[in-house]
Amino acid sequence: LYNIRFSAEIRDRSALDLPKKDAAPSKKELDMAINLIEQYTDDFDIGKYKDAYNEQLLKIINAKAKGKKPKVKKMQVSPTKAKDLASQLQASLDQKKKAS
Repeated sequence: LYNIRFSAEIRDRSALDLPKKDAAPSKKELDMAINLIEQYTDDFDIGKYKDAYNEQLLKIINAKAKGKKPKVKKMQVSPTKAKDLASQLQASLDQKKKAS
């Protein structure tokens, strides 16, 4: 849910060799997933987004090829309160319901 894949990265699911899972999700997990999908579903146009990572990587590669030292930007880390993903998803659902 946290990564956007660009059109060049998307492959057909049948081309992947995915392992079969033995454990099925619980009803609570399925209900939460359906609620999240319904609340956040909107029209999406991948053409509005650009792959900034590859652009920046190519700039660094080209700069290094010319003998220049690349500038490294500091990352800002913002920790979350909840430790597990299920709690974060439930909090997101609760917050969305309060806003409605």
